[in-house]
Amino acid sequence: MEDNYRGSVALITGGSRGIGFASAKALAEMGFDIALCSRNRKELEKASEEIKKENVNCLFQPIDVSREPEVITFVESVYDAYKRIDVLVNNAGIQLNKPFLELSSTEWHSVLAINLDSYFYFCKYVGKHMTEQKGGKIINISSVLSKFALPGRAPYSVSKAGIEALTRILASEWAKYSILVNAIAPGHVDTELVRSDIKRGLLDEKIMQERGVLGRIGVIDEISSVVAFLASRKASYITGQTFVVDGGFSIKK
Repeated sequence: MEDNYRGSVALITGGSRGIGFASAKALAEMGFDIALCSRNRKELEKASEEIKKENVNCLFQPIDVSREPEVITFVESVYDAYKRIDVLVNNAGIQLNKPFLELSSTEWHSVLAINLDSYFYFCKYVGKHMTEQKGGKIINISSVLSKFALPGRAPYSVSKAGIEALTRILASEWAKYSILVNAIAPGHVDTELVRSDIKRGLLDEKIMQERGVLGRIGVIDEISSVVAFLASRKASYITGQTFVVDGGFSIKK
């Protein structure tokens, strides 16, 4: 990839593993300095060391993304360190597979707090700096389940649909500041969390493979490569869109 993004800064939530880490690594390879957050300090330390191998700066902070004060503190620490934020990748999220009538209100609000409220917080506080610097890119990780129903995924699907609505609204509001806002809706992807759930019997890999026309689940780099494209100057005329990367899940009858 072109090594011409030196001096640019990317902040990635849920950046210590899975799609978040792969995205951070891809952006580091392009020359971006990186800022990561997640809950787990040890995972962040390991991720940071890997990213620094690309000869870029990487700072990190363990936070609970559902808590607004922690988000504010982290965003301001990133801005204080780098003096700018050029790309925000909202990736933090949790899954819950449970029949609707068995859901507690606590479970419902917990999923939405992490999957949707955190996107609001980061967009707001990073967006403040992007509007001041008159430019930036926001990439929100959604899901194909924002559009298609699977039993037991109510709060997850609702949160992802909300992310895509937020993406369109911010793209419209912030175009005058040269801020581009897009989303990516992955299908089933072979992350550490998915692999763990398969081993525990919570997910059926064969069924997941059969949901798409390609007959397999995706690999992480197939998502992070789209993140890298949207963060690049090649995507300068794209905003308010959701890119479905699902191996044909959404077209299979």
